[in-house]
Amino acid sequence: MKIYFLLALCISVLFSSPSFAHAGHDHTTMLSSLVHLLWLAPALIALVVLYSKLLKKNYQIKSTKPPLKDNQHVL
Repeated sequence: MKIYFLLALCISVLFSSPSFAHAGHDHTTMLSSLVHLLWLAPALIALVVLYSKLLKKNYQIKSTKPPLKDNQHVL
């Protein structure tokens, strides 16, 4: 149930609406959604990274990549 609330909150924040705008803050331009997305993208990425680290810590998830041998090189 909590995930649906968070999903609805994120969707409502991402879509700009003239009702959320104050005087001098134009939400009717074509680029307003892009500007808000670019502003929110770093915050969303940080939340995803923190959440994934929390999951790895709580569930003790380890990397599935096998270790490289001495003669293998990473390109």
